[in-house]
Amino acid sequence: MSAPFEKSPKLREYINWAISEGVCAVKEGIVGKKSVIRFESENGYAFIVGHDDNEPLCHSEVAMLDRRLAIDAPFPKTPKPYR
Repeated sequence: MSAPFEKSPKLREYINWAISEGVCAVKEGIVGKKSVIRFESENGYAFIVGHDDNEPLCHSEVAMLDRRLAIDAPFPKTPKPYR
């Protein structure tokens, strides 16, 4: 099945994968009334603000996280030319 039709991962699935594979560290907190998640890898970092754990990450968000962290998550993402 091509990427546009594959099921998007939930935010918590991505976090659990990143931690279990040891590809990056994940720090979670709250600023004001919004949740803040910081991903840190050897090659970069990325933030996600205000997402619920059960909210799906769209394919472009997965592609952005992979690009910013220099990792390759096993989840569907926007194809490379359109990142």
